[in-house]
Amino acid sequence: MKAVLEQLAPHLLTVACYDREVNCRRAASAAFQENVGRQGTFPHGIDIVNTTDYFALASRSNSYLNVAVSVAQYKKYLYPFADELLCNKITHWEKSLRELAAQALSLLVQYDMDYFGGHALEKLVPCTLSSDLCTRHGATLAAGEVALRLYQLGFTFSTDMQKALSGIVPAIEKARLYRGKGGEIMRSAVSRFISCISIAGISLNEKIKKSLLETLNDNLRHPNAQIQCAAVDALKHFIPTYLVSSGEKIANDIISKYLALLDDPNVAARRGAALALGILPYKFLILKWMPVMNKLCSSCTLEDKPDDPDAEARVNSVRGLISVCETLTAPFDQSSNSGDSVYAYIKDYVMRALFTALDDYAVDNRGDVGSWVREAAMDALERCTFILCRRDIAALRTAPASGHESELSVMEVNSSSSAHQLFDSGIAQDLVAGIAKQAVEKIDKIREIAIKTLQRILYHEEHLIPFIPHRELLEEIIPNSTDLEWAVPTVSYPRLVKLLQVSCYSKSVLSGLVISTGGLQESLKKASTSALVGYLEDSDINTNCEGKSREHLLSCDLLWVLQCYQKCDRVITPTLKTIEALFSKKVFLTREGYSEFYSGLVDSVGSELKGSKDFTKLCAGLSILGYISSQLDGTCTKAFTQLLTFLGHRYPKIRKAAADQVYLVLLQNDDLIPSENMDKAQELLAETCWEGDLEEARRKRSQINKMAGFSVATSLKSENQETRITDARNIVTTDENKSYSSLVDFSGY
Repeated sequence: MKAVLEQLAPHLLTVACYDREVNCRRAASAAFQENVGRQGTFPHGIDIVNTTDYFALASRSNSYLNVAVSVAQYKKYLYPFADELLCNKITHWEKSLRELAAQALSLLVQYDMDYFGGHALEKLVPCTLSSDLCTRHGATLAAGEVALRLYQLGFTFSTDMQKALSGIVPAIEKARLYRGKGGEIMRSAVSRFISCISIAGISLNEKIKKSLLETLNDNLRHPNAQIQCAAVDALKHFIPTYLVSSGEKIANDIISKYLALLDDPNVAARRGAALALGILPYKFLILKWMPVMNKLCSSCTLEDKPDDPDAEARVNSVRGLISVCETLTAPFDQSSNSGDSVYAYIKDYVMRALFTALDDYAVDNRGDVGSWVREAAMDALERCTFILCRRDIAALRTAPASGHESELSVMEVNSSSSAHQLFDSGIAQDLVAGIAKQAVEKIDKIREIAIKTLQRILYHEEHLIPFIPHRELLEEIIPNSTDLEWAVPTVSYPRLVKLLQVSCYSKSVLSGLVISTGGLQESLKKASTSALVGYLEDSDINTNCEGKSREHLLSCDLLWVLQCYQKCDRVITPTLKTIEALFSKKVFLTREGYSEFYSGLVDSVGSELKGSKDFTKLCAGLSILGYISSQLDGTCTKAFTQLLTFLGHRYPKIRKAAADQVYLVLLQNDDLIPSENMDKAQELLAETCWEGDLEEARRKRSQINKMAGFSVATSLKSENQETRITDARNIVTTDENKSYSSLVDFSGY
């Protein structure tokens, strides 16, 4: 059987390495192993059996890229393997398998460069124009990968082969193979092909250069993100290889084109242009660096396109901006004074734009899309910080010094006048505060990324980042360890709430923490609230503020949040729910001295609830007014007056909730209504159907106001007039929230 077995071995190994199904690969390997054991005449049988074992063939990519390459070192199997890939696998119906086959083919090039540089490429080039989509897609990818691998191995292409390779893309365009079915697949393949021939340095004439650049620019405008990324990757190699030496006019034209695309009404064009600007080489960017950075800075923010905001465009602008910064600062000798204007611009404008992007909370039908921008902004801020600090340290090292050279210590860096530092104490504080805010918000992934970013800033290997306020506390909270699972709320929150004791971080941290403590996710809400209450009860924490308790500091910060984020329901609603939860745990209620807090809180709640249609916000506000009204404090009357107004609210459920709160208040605080009217008021509250007729409810409210001795804010006449106006409006349009049933449905009851 020797002659038969010599023919059988390559076929078995071809199936074992390249079949799509794992069961077939393993069956072919088992058959090969059985024959080696029984016949003993397979070439290199024992070595191959050890390579093509059961577990090695489990992964398709491992079979293609490792096992097959190891077997192909034996010449007897190399050419059957190459033929299998060329004839069957690069024309396979599955897209991912064609891409894998192209990579696998390039890895076989090392064993016979002449064969692949001649026969294989000659076979592939005509196939790129095949009428069959699978064939032309696989051939285009394979031709590019093989050409790249040949270049890396030092192969010299003939003039005819270079001409054939350079003509593939123009021929595809001439045949209009981007149109119709499979056009997107071909665009990705063409971008990858251009990337490969650019790295390989295949010679192109000016006409083809222009044609390929137009192709990549068209792909940049495509709405498919994968095609855009492939085009950007191709431009990254194409421009340095073919266009850098073409002169300033070409460079200026390209930059102007991409800057114009950032204002294009097509969002896909804006996304692609932002990424393309980020990969331009230094020789291009230095010509117009300020317009480029200025435009990217403005494109990072929500205000850039208020009528047509696009989260992906902002993400790409942030990524492009930091790439431009790194490209512009990389060539500079850090000890020279060149590029000072670039560094000053990064400090004054780029950092400000990134801090603005860190506050992007845009939401669309996909959810919190602003989190993508915030994630990119944190990465960019970290990299910008390192850029500025490297420049500062280089400047300090080159400053005139007496005596011998010595290593710069942290004290030496911190003691230097911050007026001459690019990275100063103000930026350091804003940086840590902004990222710490993200570290306590509701998305697990963002929290983990934020804490790991702070970890890298605190423990940077090359040099210590200076001017960070309260570094010792931060290092205690965030140790240089990989053991802690920061995405787990019960791990991160108990540590990070300690930042509330530091005035320079507390406001930012609290504005993020309330999103979690007042959020909808029950497990996150429980962990964060427990950590906050635990922080308030922990006597070991030093607030560094003599005479001021932790509760007092927290109350001041809560008022700051309510005032800073007025009418912003994203923050105000969870903040009110947080305050309600703290009141329920007797925080702010156990001692005197909170009159200022109560007064500010009543004012804020009153302005927030006025005209609001948010059921959750209204209920939380009513509960807070109820808690404050129950206190024997000068503010209780003001809070109680506001609470009574909601007895005449247009929503039945809110009237009922307000009545419940008023009744509870009267049970706890008997100073609000004279004792002779107390029983009558409680009876009126209990017997009135507050979910019934609005006019009846308002009349009852007026009676309670009179019993309490308050002047009725709205006369019956004006209320009747308001009702008539509302009824007239309802003829044209009906407020869907005004019906009791719809409100119940909305509330989830």
